Amino acid sequence: MVTGWGAALQKFITSEPIRRHLWSCAKVIVGINTVGFGLTALTQTHKLTDLLGTGAFVAVTWYSHVKCSSGMGLRILQPTSSLLLTSCVTLWGTRLAGYLFFRILQTGHDSRLAAFFPEENEPWLVGRSMYPLKLAFFWGVQSLWPMIVLLPVFVSQKLTPGNPITRLHMVPFGGFLFGFIWETVADIQKFIFKSKPKNKDLWIQKGLYRYSRHPNYFGEIVVWASMCALASNRTVMRRAPWVVISPLFVYMLLRYVSGVPILEASHAERYGGDLDYLQYRERTNLLFPWRPKKIHY
Repeated sequence: MVTGWGAALQKFITSEPIRRHLWSCAKVIVGINTVGFGLTALTQTHKLTDLLGTGAFVAVTWYSHVKCSSGMGLRILQPTSSLLLTSCVTLWGTRLAGYLFFRILQTGHDSRLAAFFPEENEPWLVGRSMYPLKLAFFWGVQSLWPMIVLLPVFVSQKLTPGNPITRLHMVPFGGFLFGFIWETVADIQKFIFKSKPKNKDLWIQKGLYRYSRHPNYFGEIVVWASMCALASNRTVMRRAPWVVISPLFVYMLLRYVSGVPILEASHAERYGGDLDYLQYRERTNLLFPWRPKKIHY
């Protein structure tokens, strides 16, 4: 007898409605990111990447909500758990896309993306950037991001689109608001700090950064853990418990791949010889906020 995660995988394999819905959502995501790749390749600008990449979250969530609600004869703006999930993703995505777009308009470029664009007179395909092959790979990977992170939302919208909003939703919704506000405040504090010329070669260690070296990533993790809890009603957990991969993926990605390691390495290279920075690192938690440690020499 198949039990545990094997049984969950078997249910997914044999659940045609869930598979079809996820496939239709995947096509929307790939379509948006393909357009993003084409526009970015043609214009060779960094400005569209986060706008379209994050915008795909909002667009596909509304697509899923409308598709599933209409299929059940529900009004699009009827107060259901599906609409609540859609509203949360819209709030998160609009804020993040707007912030990142505004930031890049101010800075003019994104150092994270420089490796995907050719330098002057660099040959295509065989140069340093292998343009546009690496860029296409980047947009392909970016398509996986919303597909995995939004799994709880897609499945909940498909299986229980008409569930009413109840008091049980308020706890995870409160967690979402907390994480959303936390990462928003962290982004604003860092942007204001970096905008001052006197801080050009300094690191931020005030505000939320006094309690965590990466409070914005902590807020992001809380957002998606709360979203998973908000989407994971009894039906979802019985038929698709594998949706918990969403917050696990977000945590692993930020903690070990694209978030914390890159910034920590960059800061170590820039400030590693500064005693003040080394003391800040020693007394301040890496990711999860806590009161600063007392250090003695």
